[in-house]
Amino acid sequence: MKKILMALVLVLATAGAAFANQCPLLMKQISDATAGKTDDASKKANALAAEAKALHAAGKHAESVAKADEAAAAIKLTLKKK
Repeated sequence: MKKILMALVLVLATAGAAFANQCPLLMKQISDATAGKTDDASKKANALAAEAKALHAAGKHAESVAKADEAAAAIKLTLKKK
């Protein structure tokens, strides 16, 4: 039982790190896709990406990824995730 618990803790710790590394990559994809565009969808995507960046900085990585997904949906972009 103790080994199972330790394995679970290790998996959860690793998952958090994966989300942490993924956030900036997702935001860069959104930024690249909206570069030089001034349409409403691009403006909305950039605003949502800024919220995702703030969530990432606050350590809320799962929420940051969700917000990045929302930003990508605004411009019909399929994000490439790790």
